[in-house]
Parts: sequence; C-alpha cells; structure tokens
Amino acid sequence: MPDTNVPAIDLKDPAAFSWWTDVSIRFSDQDSNAHVNNTSFAQYCEAGRVDYLSAMRRHLGIEPRSAIVSVQISYVNQLHYPGFVRVGTRLLRLGNSSYGLGQGLFAGDTVVATSEAVLVFFDYAANKSRQVPEELRRAFEAGEALTPA
Repeated sequence: MPDTNVPAIDLKDPAAFSWWTDVSIRFSDQDSNAHVNNTSFAQYCEAGRVDYLSAMRRHLGIEPRSAIVSVQISYVNQLHYPGFVRVGTRLLRLGNSSYGLGQGLFAGDTVVATSEAVLVFFDYAANKSRQVPEELRRAFEAGEALTPA
C-alpha cells in the first residue's frame, strides 16, 4: 500500500496543529550563551511526541508502540529561560509500517523550531516492525481526529 500523505503543511504556522503540549523551560536548559541549548529542543520534541502518541492511543484505542528512525530539527529563533515552549504535533505521513510526525515549537506566537520525525510501528517481543494499525489508517484516510479535541 502506498504512503498516505497530507497536503503540504507549514510547521511554522500554529494553525497547522490541533494537539499541543506545554513544556516548562528549565534553568539547566540554558548554555553559556544564555539561551536554550540546541540539545534541549530534542527533549521538547520528545515530550510532544510522547504526549501526542499517548492521546492517540487513548482516543483510537490502539497501541502505537514505535521506534524512532530519524529526527530532524530546524532552529528558527532563540529561546530563553524562564518560560514555556508550546509544542504542536501532527501526523504528516502514514506508510505500511512507518509514519512521519511534524512539530512546531513556539514561544508565545513566535516559532522557535520545527521538527520532523520518522517512526516505525514496532513489535518489541518479535524485534521487528509491524503494520500500521488499521484503526489509525482508516481514521487518517477519512480525515478524522486522531486525538481528542
């Protein structure tokens, strides 16, 4: 079955997201330049991914156990302590066993980074990839909400 993609999405646009995770910026996230270090952005993305996938599991009744294949982060603006970063997360692509997530990270109305991740549904007991759950494919292809409103 070919990949199912959504139309082009601008990850710098907050309107592209319906699922948000607020993450507190920690004092220890700063570097010697007095801004948030680039490695902290990966942790913010992880918090958003985990929150989104947990909501999807509850909403659709599926087990989205996955393994990360790749993560790409584009840094757009500086981020500073103290405060919060809002992480918008959405599904971008659905393949046979893999899927792509897109994220936008915002400080207020200002985009600070975008991220795209490729994950694969994984059967940890068998140590191999597994098919995308049919419930997810049906909901995605029908344009239904994948997470609660």
